[in-house]
Amino acid sequence: MGTRLNWINSALAAASMLAIATSSVAAADPGITDTEIKIGGICPSTGPIASFVTICAMQDAYFKYVNARDGGVMMSDGKRRKISYVYYDDGYSPPRTVEQAKRLVERDQVGLIIGPLGSATGLAIRDYLNKRGVPQLSVGSGLSAFSTEMDKYPWTVGWQPSYTTEGSIYAEFVRSHKPNAKVAILYQNDDFGKELLNAFKHASEGSGVTVAEAQSYEVTSPTVDSQVSNLAATNADVLLIFAVPKFTAQTLRKVQDGSWRPMVIVSNISASKKTVMEPAGAEASEGVYSVVSLMDPTAAAYANTKDMQVYRDIGTKFSSAGLNLDDPMTMYGFGQAQTMVAVLERAKAPTRAAIMESARHLCGVPILGMVPGVKVCVDGKADPFYVESMQVVRYTKGNWEAVGDVITKFEGKTPRQAR
Repeated sequence: MGTRLNWINSALAAASMLAIATSSVAAADPGITDTEIKIGGICPSTGPIASFVTICAMQDAYFKYVNARDGGVMMSDGKRRKISYVYYDDGYSPPRTVEQAKRLVERDQVGLIIGPLGSATGLAIRDYLNKRGVPQLSVGSGLSAFSTEMDKYPWTVGWQPSYTTEGSIYAEFVRSHKPNAKVAILYQNDDFGKELLNAFKHASEGSGVTVAEAQSYEVTSPTVDSQVSNLAATNADVLLIFAVPKFTAQTLRKVQDGSWRPMVIVSNISASKKTVMEPAGAEASEGVYSVVSLMDPTAAAYANTKDMQVYRDIGTKFSSAGLNLDDPMTMYGFGQAQTMVAVLERAKAPTRAAIMESARHLCGVPILGMVPGVKVCVDGKADPFYVESMQVVRYTKGNWEAVGDVITKFEGKTPRQAR
């Protein structure tokens, strides 16, 4: 009898331990069931860059498309999971970003988070997500730290080209076109603007290119008129605008109102016909340069490609508030969403850890909407940046046109720079 009781007690204890272990696994990976995976997003639909909500709106459209076409995403365990995606507005304000991240993780119980959009906002939630072991994928920023600091922040990775690469390309472009140029720079007073500024300065060292003046602005400022006036007083040969769309358009208009006529370069984030160039006006925008890695949805050269047809079909069929198919940032969301699905498909297990490992090692996956010659490829510490090649473009007669070939020299060799 005693032996029988001992056996029963042992069996009950084993069952209890199994239940606890099973419960622990489930608790460690919320948002992932046998039939569903919950993904959270954060984009501004209010504030100075409210138009960027189109990124999350396009991610939402693509995930709905995958659910409708395939019934969800097929993962390595042979189970198909519908993607449940929810995103919230943070107004491009770090404190609100923190609130929304906690809402997604603690209330909505998402398995992972895409984004958010912005350097300061991404940094604001990085500690929180990493302490909780929640993947923070495709951060909407080119800040190199999101990809290089994986030892300290193993649950975070970026997606777009780094600001170190972008700034270096601008430096080489200026050196080749105006070897002894004096340069004036407007930059946003945060990690986004500062890393572009520092990257440009670093890449210009040893050349005849000098920075005559650099003026910063706060994203909460109403205008940048005074900063632009100060930069114009230098009569510099080149003006670099490291700013979000609202202030880029303001700067172009302010320059056009005066007599200063520098060569103008705007950052990738503002290379938009609809949100920057057209609002600034035809004269103010003519001849402006930038760099891109994604197809411009308004470019005639891409209109009849498979990429653009699929993009517009999905965006039209699954449209929601804030989606603007003519905004290049919508194409940004399209690329991120495709990458996210590829990561899920290749994860070796339906867990956060396996998804994060997959996100660190993804290559050879065709992503629609990339400029021909630009690829999406990441390989752990050896190559932590997804997109590293870019195309110089010039705004001519209402359209962005390619200048030269795609710059691929930074593929697997993105410059690394401390913040």
